[in-house]
Amino acid sequence: MSKEIVKGKALKHGTQTRTMHWIHLITFILLGFTGIGFHWSGNGINNLFGGGANASLVHVWTGVIFTLGPTLYILLNFDRFARFIDTITTFTRNDMAWFKVLGGYVPFIKMKVRPPQDKYNAGQKVLGWLVIIGCFLMIFTGFEMWLGRHTVSAAFLNTCYAIHFWTGMVLIIMIAGHFYLAAINSKSRGEFASMMIDGYVDAASSAEHNSKWFSELRKEA
Repeated sequence: MSKEIVKGKALKHGTQTRTMHWIHLITFILLGFTGIGFHWSGNGINNLFGGGANASLVHVWTGVIFTLGPTLYILLNFDRFARFIDTITTFTRNDMAWFKVLGGYVPFIKMKVRPPQDKYNAGQKVLGWLVIIGCFLMIFTGFEMWLGRHTVSAAFLNTCYAIHFWTGMVLIIMIAGHFYLAAINSKSRGEFASMMIDGYVDAASSAEHNSKWFSELRKEA
């Protein structure tokens, strides 16, 4: 990856990763809107899709794309996905130190030196696992509600509905926080362009926020 450090920029996310992220983001937004429209039917959201029947179709088939997108990505990039899982599974003393100061992103928590971080900081590691678990729950319960609604018990189906709804609400809140930090917060907003646009992050910023990962890139140069 030494060739990925060019003119003060470091490539953090490749083309396929960015494409998968776009697919998941767009489908997540559509699923969120239609899901909220189902739960609070009086809010008029379903009318944006031409009524409840059309909104239901959009929700179901968007859910299929939401499932197939990352599945195909994992199959085509299994080594990369395995490295990602290994990274977000590995927590060190530096990660624990990051949690104590919340990475320096909270103004009233003083931080002398930012603890060295990998390609993903400790907060992103936790978010990664929460998103994986949340998406698994959404996919499992969603397909049960769609394809298994006539074969499973009413109690199980109601449980699926409850898990689906509350997991969706938690994911929406988490993704909103993730968007704020990645796109709006002045200390970390370079992440949005890296994941969604060109894949690159500022080298100086990486040396500060992801010093462990950036040092490994420099060693390979």
